[in-house]
Amino acid sequence: MTLLISGVARGYYIDAAGKDATDCIAWRPGEVLTPAAGLQTPSPVFLEAVSAIDVLMIDMKCIIDLLETSLGLNRLYNLLLLRSWDYHWAIKRVVSQCKAKDRYLWFLKEFPGVVDIVPGRHIATFLGMTPVTLSRLRSALRAEED
Repeated sequence: MTLLISGVARGYYIDAAGKDATDCIAWRPGEVLTPAAGLQTPSPVFLEAVSAIDVLMIDMKCIIDLLETSLGLNRLYNLLLLRSWDYHWAIKRVVSQCKAKDRYLWFLKEFPGVVDIVPGRHIATFLGMTPVTLSRLRSALRAEED
């Protein structure tokens, strides 16, 4: 199990066209970088460091053994799963129900400062839009500020 200590990482998958699409972005210290809920199952998502990162890695055998004997660790594991589930559903809701501009504004609010670290193409696929759409949005928002 890998926990983010500092930096930014992204989870991505390869779509039907063979292109990578960003599924999640981790930037908060303590976020779990284990991209599968099952502790011993292969992940459908790949991980990539987007900036220099520090991580804490804990042997999965140790985690599994402790989960069998520790009520406290089980509670923590369940809490982390629930947070991850909530995070992913929030993303899916925003991407499926909001217009492109609202998705980008949501991203800026929920991921402060990350826009300066993560390449635009990754933010675009994360938000379910093309890089061209994201570029136009950014230009329009800069024009509104002037």
